[in-house]
Amino acid sequence: MAKSNIKKLGNFHTEPIFEGRTFGDFLLEPQLGTVESRRDVVLKARLSRHIELNLPIIASNMDSVTGPEMCIALAQEGGIGFLPRSDAISIEQQVGWVQKVKRSESFIIEHPYTILENQTVREARAVMAEHRVSTLLVVGTNGALVGKLTAREKMRLCENDTDLVRDWMKRLSDTEYSQKKITSLDEARAELIRCNQDKLPRVDRNFNIRGLITIKDINNLLHHRWANKDAKGRLRVGAAIGARGDFMERSAELIKSGVDVIVMDTAHAHSVVVGAAIKRFRKRFGESELIAGNVASYDAGRFLAQLGVDGVKVGIGAGFGCRTRLEAGVGTPQIQAIRSVWHALAPKKIPFIADAGCKVPGHVGLALLTGGSSVMLGSMLAGTDEAPGELVSDPSTGMKYKMYRGMTSPEAKMAGKTGAGVKNVEGQSQRVPYVGSVKDILVRIREGLQSMVSYAGFATLEDARAKINPHPERYLIPLSRAAQEESFKR
Repeated sequence: MAKSNIKKLGNFHTEPIFEGRTFGDFLLEPQLGTVESRRDVVLKARLSRHIELNLPIIASNMDSVTGPEMCIALAQEGGIGFLPRSDAISIEQQVGWVQKVKRSESFIIEHPYTILENQTVREARAVMAEHRVSTLLVVGTNGALVGKLTAREKMRLCENDTDLVRDWMKRLSDTEYSQKKITSLDEARAELIRCNQDKLPRVDRNFNIRGLITIKDINNLLHHRWANKDAKGRLRVGAAIGARGDFMERSAELIKSGVDVIVMDTAHAHSVVVGAAIKRFRKRFGESELIAGNVASYDAGRFLAQLGVDGVKVGIGAGFGCRTRLEAGVGTPQIQAIRSVWHALAPKKIPFIADAGCKVPGHVGLALLTGGSSVMLGSMLAGTDEAPGELVSDPSTGMKYKMYRGMTSPEAKMAGKTGAGVKNVEGQSQRVPYVGSVKDILVRIREGLQSMVSYAGFATLEDARAKINPHPERYLIPLSRAAQEESFKR
């Protein structure tokens, strides 16, 4: 944006109408509708420079919100989850989570679980239990496929755990493996049908294993029409790192494990520490997809853009689990932050995540139509089946809930290596009501976004953002106190 235009903005490099404002301060004025059905509205959006989403929703990198199950559910619906990092989460654990997501769905499992034919049934059962699988491919001492071992078939009759796998495995006929080159979901489906198998190993001419096709994975891929997948048909997943300590080692292992995008997540990314960390990351890992945050101002957005990040995370102090505004007196109302950063990043076409502050689906739409490319959610997802943590019942009311905690809350810090003498507490823990599967929440958000785009007069979210983002003040109505009560008090 030209300097002459910047000068016309308010004191915070945003339009005066948005200074000191957040989601509850505005409504979208309805425009002429152009679609026959809101269900036809397309919600494709960019997460970062090189990654798209089919639903612009991200599960927050908080240990009470996102684990592998949440990442799988979000990606199946077109969004993405960011796996958390902390002193209590080892590199190995975070990498294991990435691998679990990547293995959950694919038209070819690249590295299926195997066992040697001269190992014992006890060892085979331990591998199955550890990885929660019912079938292992059996290989000989030369590494070639010789059979498969299935817990639901013959092996169930084995009473002696010291028996060898070769005595209980099933040797494969010519129709129970494939040597065909497969490069697409349709080809994988056709090969399963041709061989009439539920699980079909792929091998080369020397019978070295080159993957596994399963009917379960193919069925999942066919039925999740909006799934967010990589080039190999695997669900996409992100992970968080810091800007100090083990962040380079953590990044290396995450990238090696197949993570799609890394977020360098700090409380205040407009800092020399983060700047130096981004330069180190870029020097070693080149073009690996990197998002950095959090920031909440025009200058901070420009700072990260100049460092060459692929995306930015925006929001300071708006989250339900955050006490930064209370403890430090620091923060920016979320729509003001979104608009300020949009003016910094729009000229460079860098997408950004609007992180926190959304309490209802309508807030998600306002975050997108004022500049955000996608929206990160925490408390709205924390009470679901897929969120980590135990489901607890209140004995006095019978109500079920889960605990939601900020990553700088006393509880989160006590869980890590720095638990003794907790300082700089800018987070808190809260009960959130249990609401069932996250899929139901995502359906509600999807439908709300489709309605908002339809009311705005467009058939796609991309078109709505392209028209409204440059001048949202022409489409949004600022609300008086009475209008807020009329709109939101029910």
